[in-house]
Amino acid sequence: MCLSRLQRVVDQGVGLQVTVEDAQGARHLASLLAFEGEAPRVGEWLVVHSGFALQRVDPAEAEAIVAELRQAAELGQLE
Repeated sequence: MCLSRLQRVVDQGVGLQVTVEDAQGARHLASLLAFEGEAPRVGEWLVVHSGFALQRVDPAEAEAIVAELRQAAELGQLE
C-alpha cells in the first residue's frame, strides 16, 4: 500500500526531480511531473505520494505535524 507522506525538499535535484527528506530523516527522489506551479525550493514541505510531489504544505502546519510524528515515534506508536 502506498501512503502520502509529508517530506521536506533538501536539494533542487535535476530536471523534474527533487530530493526530499521525511520526518525520520530518510531521503528519496520525488518526481515533479504531478506538481503544479513554480518548482518547490529547498526547505519547503510537500505532500509526496508514490514518489510524486503533489502539493506544498504550509510551513507552520508541516512543522506541527512533524513534531507530532516524532513524538509518536518516541512513544513507540510508529515504526
